[in-house]
Amino acid sequence: MASDEEEREYMRRMADALKSGAKMLADHCPVCNSPLFEINGEIWCLRCNKRVIKVRGDEDVDQALAGITLSEVSKALTAKLDALTSLLKKTGEINEIREITEAIKSILDALEKASKLQKDFTEKTR
Repeated sequence: MASDEEEREYMRRMADALKSGAKMLADHCPVCNSPLFEINGEIWCLRCNKRVIKVRGDEDVDQALAGITLSEVSKALTAKLDALTSLLKKTGEINEIREITEAIKSILDALEKASKLQKDFTEKTR
């Protein structure tokens, strides 16, 4: 059972979303059964505070999971890039600089590939 504070926060998120132009949908969250909202073309459960993807069959599930996975890979790579950038700023040792810049180069290559795959995937699923 949600606490009074959690319930107030949920109500605040709903009010803010509606004020910002979100649409409350007739559909409900498969997890918590709360109403879903369309925000900037995406479907969200504001109680779970998570994006919801509607699927019609197994093929749609596979496509949805692939898109989500690519997005998560990009987020993880970006976080690693940030961490390496911080390390690079702190070091003065040439060998460590060389190792960090090689790792950064590899991550940038992986991000570029993930971005291209996301773009191709998005165009394919439209």
